[in-house]
Amino acid sequence: MSDLLELDDVTVQFAKRGTGGLLGSREYLKAVSGVSLSISPGETVGLIGESGSGKTTLGYTIAGRYRPESGSIRFQGNDVTGARGRELRELRSNIQMIFQDPFTALNPRRTIGDSVAEPLVSYRRLSTKREVHDRVAELLELCGLPASLSNRKPASFSGGQRQRIGIARALALNPKLVIADEPTSALDVSIQAQIINLLRSLQAELGLSYLFISHNLAVVRHIAHRVAIMYRGEIVEIAPTDQIFSQPQHPYTQSLLAAVPSMAAPFVGTSKCHESQI
Repeated sequence: MSDLLELDDVTVQFAKRGTGGLLGSREYLKAVSGVSLSISPGETVGLIGESGSGKTTLGYTIAGRYRPESGSIRFQGNDVTGARGRELRELRSNIQMIFQDPFTALNPRRTIGDSVAEPLVSYRRLSTKREVHDRVAELLELCGLPASLSNRKPASFSGGQRQRIGIARALALNPKLVIADEPTSALDVSIQAQIINLLRSLQAELGLSYLFISHNLAVVRHIAHRVAIMYRGEIVEIAPTDQIFSQPQHPYTQSLLAAVPSMAAPFVGTSKCHESQI
């Protein structure tokens, strides 16, 4: 089976503020340096790193929000490194994101039905309002929320429920790859478990691939097939999840694991366990 996503020696850099004036040379900061990574269909790769390690920048680069300075990105066998225009738009429909903060990811002035429908309307995937309405209802139910709540605004929902809405919106265009950027870090532990179980259930049902970005080792251990450790813009170790946690090779990985008192995090339950109280 060929890889869904392939990164080869990808480097991303940004110009430092205050440099590159009339008489000065511009200085650059390498946020991602020489990263090679692959994700197979139906696979979850956990990307672990401390704040500032470059993991979110890498996720945004894969999604087409940033352009790499060097290296290549291939998606479904096609080189999309310098995608523009229609090609970039198509790439973004196939690679969707779930964001860290469900409180800011949704427009507070719009109903959740409108928010979930937004990509469907933008990409004109459906012909009629009835088709859009039915698809929104299907997505909400798929993510554990009654379709009857589609006319409510985000303020009516808890954090976990808002994240479910964000997941429903990310699935609207039937993406192949979902980049989840710290999707549980703003949630209580018990709600984190429900979101993780939901993501696993959706993967099994829809055949999704995930890049799961996190600094939480316990969360990643419960969802990832492989884990990549990122440090100062570089991936210093990548291996199957069990191997990372039982036989870490890189000193940085070893220090991360040593800093966690216990890896027996309380992630239990099923994807059917969701918040039903509004």
